[in-house]
Amino acid sequence: MTSPPHHTAYFPLEDVPTEEVDRQEAVYAGLAGAVRDLLDATLTTDAPDDVVAEAGAAVAAVTERLRERQADGATGVKTNGRGRTWSWGNAVIGPRNATAPPLDVVRPPEGGPVHAEVTLGAAHQGEPGILHPGAAVKMLDHLMGVVAADGRRLTMTGTLTVQYRRPTPLGTVSLAGWISGEEGSKVLVRAELSDADGVTVEADGVFVVPRWAR
Repeated sequence: MTSPPHHTAYFPLEDVPTEEVDRQEAVYAGLAGAVRDLLDATLTTDAPDDVVAEAGAAVAAVTERLRERQADGATGVKTNGRGRTWSWGNAVIGPRNATAPPLDVVRPPEGGPVHAEVTLGAAHQGEPGILHPGAAVKMLDHLMGVVAADGRRLTMTGTLTVQYRRPTPLGTVSLAGWISGEEGSKVLVRAELSDADGVTVEADGVFVVPRWAR
């Protein structure tokens, strides 16, 4: 298989004004937020059968309306070539993805660890009241990828080693990550996921700058 010749294989160009991207993102983020609330309600409701059936029919009707105009394929990362990129379908940060937490990753302008904070509900549960271990890895991997890229290069996850210190209760959690070393085309990253009582999950990753992007 031939490697993509340049980054546009991953970030296709769309000639859309930044203001229009922002407008669309706000509209669809509102819809995704409502669906996210619906997911939580679906998992936690104790409504009577007739109410559940009525809600199911209403959701089906709305879904049918939305499918009247639907794009083909998944929504990947796109750019307008003017400094604005968007990844609306991303499983961790996608504003149009109702299954995303969504994570708001912050890179401090003055330096220091990249961090994020998010409140996780029933949709991310493993054991009762506990964050699913896979959900923890998904969020850590994404944040660590942002750390490794450092706003100036494209990297891909090579290896990820995770150590679970203790179960992570659902609720508000924070993540932090930083570069721990660099070896040629490899970027070493360390990250932590914490709750109010301290670190619950630690991760070490090796992220690689692909040959075609060096």
